[in-house]
Amino acid sequence: MSPHLDNKRRLTELLYRLSESDGTAIDQTLAAFCHPDAVWRIFHPFNELHGIEAAGAAFWAPLREAFPDWEARMAFMLAGEYEGRECVSTWGVLMGNLARPWLGIPPTHGLCSLRLGLNVVFREGRIAKVHVLLDIPDLMRQAGYYPFRRMPGSAEAWAFPPCDSGATAEGIDLELGATTLQHVREMQLGLAKGDELKDLGATRSKHSPHWHKHMMWYGPAGIGSSRGQRGFLDYHGALFIQAFPDREGIVRDHAGPEDAHGHYIRLGDGHFAVTAGWPSLYGTHLGGQWLGLAPSGKRVEMRVADWYRTDRDGKIIDNWVMMDLLHILHQAGLDVLDDLRYIADPSLKRWPG
Repeated sequence: MSPHLDNKRRLTELLYRLSESDGTAIDQTLAAFCHPDAVWRIFHPFNELHGIEAAGAAFWAPLREAFPDWEARMAFMLAGEYEGRECVSTWGVLMGNLARPWLGIPPTHGLCSLRLGLNVVFREGRIAKVHVLLDIPDLMRQAGYYPFRRMPGSAEAWAFPPCDSGATAEGIDLELGATTLQHVREMQLGLAKGDELKDLGATRSKHSPHWHKHMMWYGPAGIGSSRGQRGFLDYHGALFIQAFPDREGIVRDHAGPEDAHGHYIRLGDGHFAVTAGWPSLYGTHLGGQWLGLAPSGKRVEMRVADWYRTDRDGKIIDNWVMMDLLHILHQAGLDVLDDLRYIADPSLKRWPG
């Protein structure tokens, strides 16, 4: 039996067990599926945690306290090998009643969903490393504390893929996945860069043929989602390039350390593919339209994950994107969660004394 299929099932079972666990049961569940020294890289403000005890105490237990009835609804499970590592990737939502504060976000006492992506490394049948990707600003939006200007794209929930598109926890297709990944990489390598960014009209044709004309681009809260290439360019592409005119992808040294910058995962499974880096991009914040923020002039690193789906003709028709916006903004000088403290609790004083 393929280890990749086993690994998909193990990750699915872990999420199910965690949704049924609280208190000490969280630690027991993590211990049953993870190496004791597993590394957890979680979007800001968690960043990096070492060992299952730290992950349980800092992330999973507080999340369970805030969402006492959450369950995971995952869109798909992808698996394969990258740089000799067995990997599984998924995204979906944790759904439940937000009954208590989490990261300073006040409870709504009603149903909320937290977008969640997981990129997992398995070693000898147990989890050795996890990248946990969260859309915290979207949860703030649902709670009534959205921190940015009105997003240009749609704020509605991300759509799951069609039911007949595959990539479940009960199957795997690495042959088709290799073709899907090839199309994705050709598109990525054709993106404008350097001096080409000064004339986007002349460079769009390099990657546009890879996209379906009715593509869906799902962006995190602050950016929003769009349909079609025009929507993507107007609601995200133009604003992002204006803000980071020197943005550049990081070329990874595949012979270097596992935690080197650049893509730490890159695989295809059926009509789906994933690429992600911690970070995968650099850029200098020089423009003022992105998220409605004044340019900071700061050079920042960007943690980004992309999941793609191609149609039967190999065109990219879905692209779900997670960006660690809180980390980018923290580097630019804005601590969104610290600001939230004073907004959510007017009794706190910003001015000392």
